[in-house]
Parts: sequence; C-alpha cells; structure tokens
Amino acid sequence: MTVALALVFGGYVAFLLGVAWRIRTHPPIEPLPDAKLPTVAVVVAARDEEDCIGRCLDALQAQDYPAGRLTLVVADDHSTDGTADVVRQRAEAGGPHTVRYLRVPDPVGHLRGKAQALHTAFEAVDADVVLITDADCAPVATWARTLASAFADETVGIACGLARLVERDGHPFDRVQALDWELLIGTVSSAAESGRPATGMGNNMGVRREAYLRVGGYPALPFSVTEDFTIVQAVAKAGWRVRFPLDAAAVVWSLPADSLPQAYRQRRRWARGGLSGDPWVFPLYVLLFVVHALPLVGLAVAPGAAIAALAAKAVGDGAALTALRRRAGGRVHLGALLGTVVFVTGYLVTLPAALVLKPQIGWKGRRH
Repeated sequence: MTVALALVFGGYVAFLLGVAWRIRTHPPIEPLPDAKLPTVAVVVAARDEEDCIGRCLDALQAQDYPAGRLTLVVADDHSTDGTADVVRQRAEAGGPHTVRYLRVPDPVGHLRGKAQALHTAFEAVDADVVLITDADCAPVATWARTLASAFADETVGIACGLARLVERDGHPFDRVQALDWELLIGTVSSAAESGRPATGMGNNMGVRREAYLRVGGYPALPFSVTEDFTIVQAVAKAGWRVRFPLDAAAVVWSLPADSLPQAYRQRRRWARGGLSGDPWVFPLYVLLFVVHALPLVGLAVAPGAAIAALAAKAVGDGAALTALRRRAGGRVHLGALLGTVVFVTGYLVTLPAALVLKPQIGWKGRRH
C-alpha cells in the first residue's frame, strides 16, 4: 500500500506541477483596437432567472466594446417567472449595446434545454463571434473585447475564459467551491493550451459562428446536459483550435451554489454530461476515483502513508491554484485548500454510486 500511494501521488503531484507551469506560461490574449474587433453577439440562455438576470445585463451593458458591434441576446427557455419582463424592460430602455429578447420554441427531437436556447440565438444573429455566458454571471468590463480578440487568429474556433465564484461574507463553503471550480478550470485550461482540449466553460465561452455552422450546430450533436463539452469536442475534431487562457481581463463572476447538497448535484450533472461524451472520459473518471479512494483505504492499513499522500495532494492542488490566482488575482487560503481536498475527495469517491443509483439529472425544473 505504501508503495502504491507513493507512486500514485508522486505522479499526481508531478501532473499538477505541470498544470501550474502551463498556467504561468501560456500567452495572454492581446486585445484588439476598435477598428479590428469582430461583430459580436453575447448570448445568455435563461430559465427562471428573474432574481439574477438584471445583474448580468448590468455587466454586459457596461462592456468596453464599440457601440453597434455588440448585441446582447437573452434566449428565454420557457421561464415561468418575471425573466421576460426584466429583459423586455432593458430592451426598451436602450443603452450603448442593444438588448434583444428571444423566446425559445418548444423542444424538437433531441434538441432541448440550454442547447436549444443557444441554437435559437445562433440562428437569430449574424455576428462573426458569439460569446456565451449565464444569467448568474457578471463579466468584467473587458471581457467581450478580450475574448473576441482571440478570434483574430483565424484557426481559433472556440475561446474560453476564467469563471470565478463570488465568495460571500459569512459563507466559508464559498471559498471551497471557488477553489474546486478553479482547480478544474486550471486543469482544463492547461490541456487546451497544450493543444489537447477536453471541454469548455459554458458560462465563459466564445464560438466562431463559422465553426458552429460547419459542425452543424447543436441539432447535429447528441444531447448532453454539458453542452459546452459537446460543442468543444465537435469543433476541435473539425480541425479548429481551442484557446483557454486564464486572463483577469476575461473573467466572469458567477454566483456559488447555496449549499453543499446543491454543489454536489452540480458536480453530479457535470460527471453525467462528461460520461455521455467520448469513450476516453470513462477511464479518466476511473483514474480520478482510484486516486481519491486510495488514501481512504490506506487510512485503514497504512495511515502514515495515507496522510502523507493527502498532504502531497494538497501540495499539488495548491501549486496549481496559486499559479492561477497569480494570473487572475487573489490568494489561496490554507483552510479553504484543506476543505477543498476533503470536498473533492468526498464527491469523486461517491459519484459513481450516486450516478448508478440515480442516473437521471434534475436541472432547471427538468429531468434528463
């Protein structure tokens, strides 16, 4: 057991140190001047988002982008609250960037949910680049310019940015969620910047419209509760480059899950979506399960080695997270880091059983 722990976690730390190095060294996106910026449509897929869509639209209407070259589109996916009223009021009020309201049609075949909302918007706009964020997100003012500038490289089909979680006062679990989220994003970013894109970030992503149309869009892709994974895989397979730099100028601030059970359900949805994709995802999940279950087994038979393995995991995770926060701002708190190790270990070890016992996913009032 001691030898197995040493080999597994030696490899794990080496991998995370590689992630940290890639995060520190990948090139930033150079923002374009006004005259060279593409036309952009920002799409927000919304379903019952009355409480947060105003915050999102405030941030989008404050974008540093030439007036007339940026359109804001809210695709309302059958909301039953006041989402439509909020958006229509913003559209009537005007501003530097036009707000459009779209009602998503009833589902057709496998096209439903967020994928259908996004496709509805893609069909309604003719912008060169479509930027995607969520209703619970507030992009920084430089977000649209920075992400759109990535498409100056004509080989880029998708560009993703860093999504960070708002850490509320009096909610210590927010710090844990934020580090877990950033560890995942940092790993995915380093893979994409190394030329091996795995997935995207559905609340902070830009898609070249030409690339979307060339792969047939969401009607040509299988349904998934992680639609960002499906489109990234399709566009990358079609030969387009996927960029995923972690620049502070392309950050969106997302609201955290309100509770531990809600955060767990979110990760369960991500896992279910990933497993519906390419076959290589399954062995990756098996590897993650083994890495996180092994120390728990070790605590019973070789407690000293197991504790050392968990400490090594914290060192590896901390190295990657410190590199990310040096680029994006902020610091890693030790208590939150240790909490993240416990949280990640807990959900990665229990998710296989959870997915087998309850394969259906509940999301936005729907079952998938």
